[in-house]
Amino acid sequence: MADSRSFRDALGRYPTGVAVVTAFLDGKALGMTVNSFASVSLDPPLVLWSIERSSERYGIFENATHWGVNVLAADQAELAHACALEADLAQCRTGWQGEIVPLIDGAVARFTCRAEAVHPGGDHDILLGRVIDLDTPRDVPALVFYRSGYCEPG
Repeated sequence: MADSRSFRDALGRYPTGVAVVTAFLDGKALGMTVNSFASVSLDPPLVLWSIERSSERYGIFENATHWGVNVLAADQAELAHACALEADLAQCRTGWQGEIVPLIDGAVARFTCRAEAVHPGGDHDILLGRVIDLDTPRDVPALVFYRSGYCEPG
């Protein structure tokens, strides 16, 4: 097996979508940028994403009963970068709405999920959620992460 840098570089050759996973903690809208979001099942509607157990943001999601997945638009690369550095959505200068989870303005798809299960996966946990609501507010290209950079598909 190659070293971890080679492994990471090889994984970077697979383009992924970019999302901000969000939740409320103590009444505050918080989130983090991820590229590990994926569908699991249509019936029931299940999705997953993963988080490193040693992440300073792990505590936001480990006991959350609900979380949101906000698939970002190609014009939201600055927001993706901001949410990678800062958890507080107010500090990331983005608008959002929602009572169950924060749903980010301008996203191309937004999923409200009820936490279903957490599965260990190496140094990460895989969070499985049941989609209880969704919308697709914008019909524009999604943001893509490829070879350590943001881009538009195509």
